[in-house]
Amino acid sequence: MKLSFYSDLYIISECHRLNGILNNMPRYRIGIHNGSQSIRLYSGTGSGIIRKEVHENGRDFASMREKLDQFNKFTERKKLFTAELHRRHLTIPSNFKLCCDNSPFNIDAWKQFVPCSNNYENRNQYIDPYGFNVKSRSEMLVGNALKDLGLEAKYEPLLILRGGRKKTPDYSFPVPVIDRCFFIEFVGMADDGNYIDSNYGKIDEYMRNGILPNRDLILICGTENWLPSLETMKILIASFINSAVFSVYEKADPYSKQKPPPHGAGAA
Repeated sequence: MKLSFYSDLYIISECHRLNGILNNMPRYRIGIHNGSQSIRLYSGTGSGIIRKEVHENGRDFASMREKLDQFNKFTERKKLFTAELHRRHLTIPSNFKLCCDNSPFNIDAWKQFVPCSNNYENRNQYIDPYGFNVKSRSEMLVGNALKDLGLEAKYEPLLILRGGRKKTPDYSFPVPVIDRCFFIEFVGMADDGNYIDSNYGKIDEYMRNGILPNRDLILICGTENWLPSLETMKILIASFINSAVFSVYEKADPYSKQKPPPHGAGAA
């Protein structure tokens, strides 16, 4: 995960979010009982008292295993972000908060998106790091950039617009610290007039439905003989996220005398 692309504010925001999640999650650990695996639920934040223990053949083992995996996922992510926080010599202000907007494109909406909703039959060899069979090398590079940045993503999710119109942007990804999801469209062959004409209607419909470039939608362009590099894509996506988080922080308390964390990305 390339955290160096992210701003100080984003690193602080994500650490703050992960601390809150983990502080409110039960503690699960793998144990061994009579030679078989078990999962133990503890009270408190340390080893503490075992509140519940389920053995691998028990009725609740699968659900507890899912919760354990989720806890471990958040724990590992917190370690990475906390290490970056310390590397930059940052601290989380005691009164830190973000003021999330009320966009309909929030995390709950993103969770409902059905990926791979384009009916186009895809038979090529391009597989992105999320396991989706994508239509082109350029789309695979977009997926690689999202994965390298530590983001979740869905390929060609189904988006229902006004009047029941359906669109499938190339990718959608969530940014939980501001309760938002965003969209990416890769515009290849931007030097081909016919190609641009065929894609104009899609972009126009996005804007008529309140999905605006540079606010909700990232447009990445290429030509028949040129693609932006993977590093360029990562810089573009991370810069978009940094700006989105910073704009929400600015709206949180416009009269605050506290200087906001620097907007720029940290050193590589």
